[in-house]
Amino acid sequence: MSDRVMTREESIEYLLGRSQRKGDTFPIRREFIQARVEGRLGEPTTEPGPLSKLLRAPDALELLLLVYAVTTGGDFGVTERSQLWARAAGIYMLPDRNASVAVSRQWQHLEKLGLIKRRQHGRFKRIVKLRECGLVKEKLSVAYRAYSAPTGAKGDVYFRVPFAYWREGWHQKLDMPGKAVLLAAMSRRRETFTLPQDTRGARALGLGRHTVTRGIDELLSHELLVKTGTDEVVNVRTKRGYEWVNTYQLAKPFNINLSNSEIERLKAERPEAERTEVERLKVERLEAKYQALKEVELTAEEIELLVLGGNARRKARGGGRLRHPGGPGAASPGQPG
Repeated sequence: MSDRVMTREESIEYLLGRSQRKGDTFPIRREFIQARVEGRLGEPTTEPGPLSKLLRAPDALELLLLVYAVTTGGDFGVTERSQLWARAAGIYMLPDRNASVAVSRQWQHLEKLGLIKRRQHGRFKRIVKLRECGLVKEKLSVAYRAYSAPTGAKGDVYFRVPFAYWREGWHQKLDMPGKAVLLAAMSRRRETFTLPQDTRGARALGLGRHTVTRGIDELLSHELLVKTGTDEVVNVRTKRGYEWVNTYQLAKPFNINLSNSEIERLKAERPEAERTEVERLKVERLEAKYQALKEVELTAEEIELLVLGGNARRKARGGGRLRHPGGPGAASPGQPG
């Protein structure tokens, strides 16, 4: 008889497989990172979401992400043995009763934050997912909010996390600063974005300034984040009211979140740029063909494209025009006409 125990990877893959999610991604509302609330004067503002309370509880975060991935409908609950959860989250690997104690502490922490609730389900506990905002402050108390699938409407914005987070081992490669900044970056839902590293901006995400800096450095070192340039943004706390900040892009497999407005913007910008690039490459190939193989007869369409492209470049450089190859006294592309 074999006493083989499932590995952490096998336990995770079992949980991901039972979710039967199409596309191998799962949603998280942006309010998990940054919640929109009313200020003292009723003005809209932001405050840290529940992620900020999990920065020193990495095991609880791993359990929560697995619950988010697995639960897909019904009461948004899942029932599994404590030993399976313990192995999948990397909390306790042995198949004994101590796994129940170790996992129970993490469930209790998540329950206090209003992110899950536990129900007795036979001999096991059923873990039911609650809304990502956690406990909601009311006039004289706090309340849980039942989970519902996000719609993407204003006030219900979400981003998707790929199963590659586990399948490519990022749950082990990244430390908590890297994981927190990765989630915050995905919640931006833009191709290019900024990540505030000043104290005020970092606090809005529920992160410390040094945590953001360490997280960015960690993602850059793993090439999950790419620095794309700088952008000038408003900062009234500076002398001139503006400051220059770095801009970033997420790399595969985490570059999958774009808002509808961002998609429309990219559609409007890129077709012309892509068409210009294709035409440029086509003209360069034809010109090289003409120079290297003058004896080869070109089609009328190729000749016309070659002449037009060559004339445009020469005009930009202040040079002469390229004569039609079939015309009298045809000049080679490198000589004046």
